Amino acid sequence: MPWIHIFNILILVNFQYGNGQRFVSQSCKIFYDISPTSVICDVTSGDTWCLDSFRELMNGKKKSYLGDDQFTLEIECHGGGNISIRQPIKLPGMTSLTVRNCYITDYYDYDFSQEVSSIESVLQNLKFTNCKIEYRSLVFMNHVQKNSRKLLAYEKCQISNTLRTFIFQNSSIDYYPKRRPKYTRKELKLKSDYHNELRLLRKCSHDNLTYVEISSLNRFSAEVRVNDLLQNGIFNSLSVINLTNNGLERVPSSLFTDSMYQTIDRLSNVDLSRNNIEDISFLYKYFDFDGNLNVDLTRNRITELSNLDTNKLKSFSRLRNEVNIRENPLICTCYQKLFYEFIAEINDKKWRQYTYLKSMQCLDQESDRNLKNISEFSFEGMCKKTHSVVCVKEGTFERYKCSFIGFSLVLLTIVFTCLFSKYKYKIKQLYRVKTTDQCHCPDNPKCYDAFISYSSSDERWVYDVLCTKLKSLLPDINLCLHHKDFIPGACIAENIINSVENSRYTLLILSLNFIESEWCQMEFQKAFHQTLKHRRHLLVLLIEDIDFSLLDYDLRFFLQTYTYLKYSEKLFWQKLAGTLQMSKDEAKTSSHSTNQVFNQLLPPDYDSCV
Repeated sequence: MPWIHIFNILILVNFQYGNGQRFVSQSCKIFYDISPTSVICDVTSGDTWCLDSFRELMNGKKKSYLGDDQFTLEIECHGGGNISIRQPIKLPGMTSLTVRNCYITDYYDYDFSQEVSSIESVLQNLKFTNCKIEYRSLVFMNHVQKNSRKLLAYEKCQISNTLRTFIFQNSSIDYYPKRRPKYTRKELKLKSDYHNELRLLRKCSHDNLTYVEISSLNRFSAEVRVNDLLQNGIFNSLSVINLTNNGLERVPSSLFTDSMYQTIDRLSNVDLSRNNIEDISFLYKYFDFDGNLNVDLTRNRITELSNLDTNKLKSFSRLRNEVNIRENPLICTCYQKLFYEFIAEINDKKWRQYTYLKSMQCLDQESDRNLKNISEFSFEGMCKKTHSVVCVKEGTFERYKCSFIGFSLVLLTIVFTCLFSKYKYKIKQLYRVKTTDQCHCPDNPKCYDAFISYSSSDERWVYDVLCTKLKSLLPDINLCLHHKDFIPGACIAENIINSVENSRYTLLILSLNFIESEWCQMEFQKAFHQTLKHRRHLLVLLIEDIDFSLLDYDLRFFLQTYTYLKYSEKLFWQKLAGTLQMSKDEAKTSSHSTNQVFNQLLPPDYDSCV
C-alpha cells in the first residue's frame, strides 16, 4: 500500500440554520504521494459539507498542510449527504473538483463578495456524477434585483473559462418550489429585461476547454444544457463533445450547424452513442471546416439508410470524416439501393473508413428475418422476389374477392354496432364539434398568436427551446406567457380565461409535470371549451412519453380525437410553425371590407352559433 499522510480535519463551523445553530463535522484525507496533492472528503447521512466553510479553513491551514502546492478536491456523499457549493467555485490552488452522489444546495446562490472575486481561479476539471442540484427561483430573482450585471456574465458562460474538462453525468436540477412562483408585476418586468439582456451579450470565450461530457440525463435536460453551452460560447480548443446515453431521439439543435463549425474549429469527436436516434439526416459539414470529425452513433435505433441519408453520409465523409453506425438494428429493405451501391464501392483506397460496413449484419425480411451480412445482400434479387410475391397475393385475392367482401361487411357491421354502444358519449361530443364548425363563425380579433400553457417544472424548456425556436422561425410571433402577460393582482383563474380567449391558439406543453399541476388542468379545460366552440384552438405538444391512462377523461378524449404534435417527430418545428403561420395569414386577410361581404353569406341562425 503506498505511503500516504492522513489527517482528520474537524470543521466546527457555526452558521445559522433556521432559528437555531448547527455544527458541521467532516473527515478529510490528504494524499501527498499523488501529484497534484489530493484532498478527499466523505459526507455521511445527516452531515452538511460547506464550500464556504472549507475555504475559510484552507485559508488558515493551507500553508501548514499543503504549502503553495496545487491540489485536487473530491467530495463523495453516502446515504443522502448534502453539500453546499456556491458559484463561482474558487479555492486557492484547487485545479480539480469532483462531486459524487450528493444533493447540492446553494449552487445558484452566487457569491459576489470581494474575498471570492480576488481569488485567482486555477480550476481545470469539474465533474458532477449522480448529483442533484437545487435551483430556487426566489434566490435567482433576488440576484436579478441586486446583482443583475454580475449575474449575467455567469449565466451566459455557464461554466468557468479556466476549465479544460467539464463532465455532468447522471445528474439533474431540482427546481424549488415545485409549483410556479407568483411574481409581482415589477419582478416580471425585471425577469423579462434580464433574459433580453442575456440574449444580447457577446459569446463567452472558452479558450482552454477541450472535453465536454453531458451524459446519462433525460433527453430534455441534455438538449437544453448542451444548447445553452454551445450557443453562448466560442471554443478554440474543444475537441470532444460526449452526449452518450441521454435517450436523445434527435440531435440537439446546436450541433452540425454553421454556427457550430465556426465556433468550434478543432472538433474531432461527437459521441452520440447509446441514444434513440433513428436516422442520420442531421449530418452536415460546413464548407470551410477542414478538420477530421468522427461521429459515434453506435447503439442507437437506426434501421435503414435511405437514399437521402446515404448521399448525406458520402458528402459528410469526404476528407476523412467518419460516422460510426455499428450495433444498430439495420434491416435489409428495398428502400436503400444507394446504400448497397455505396458498400460495393468500399475498398482499401476508397471509403476505407467504412470497411466495417461489409461485415455488419442486417435483418433479412424475406428469410424469416434472419441475420445476414449486408455485403451479401442482392438488391435486384430481393426486390424482384418481393414484386413476384405481391403479384401472387393479388391473384389469390381476385379469386376469393366476393367471399372476402361479404365476410368483411358482416364483420364491420358487428364491430360498428359494438363500438357505437360503447362510445355513445364520445360520439355526441364529436357531433358537437362538427356542427359548431359548420356555422363558419369568424374569429374575433386576437391579441396573441398563442398562449403557452405549461408546468413551472418545464419552464427552462419553454423559454430556452420552444420560445427561442419559434422566434427564429416566426420573428413577429406574439406569444402569451405567464411571467410577462398575467396581470398582477388579478385572480389566477381570470388571467387564464383572458389569456385563452385572447389567443388564436393555446399551446399545451404536455408532460408528467403538467398532469400533476392543478392550474395546468384548469388551463386545459378552458382551452378545450374554446376548441369545442370555435374549433382549431387547442394544440397539444407532447414533449415526453406519457401513459394516457394517467390523464383525466377530457384530456384523454382530446388526444384520441384530435391530432397532436410529438416533440420527437422529425418535422415537429415545421408543422408547429406552419400551423401558427397559417393562423396569422388567415387573420390578416379578414379585413373590415371583406367582413361586410362575408356577413351577407352568414346563415340566418348565425347568432345561435356564437
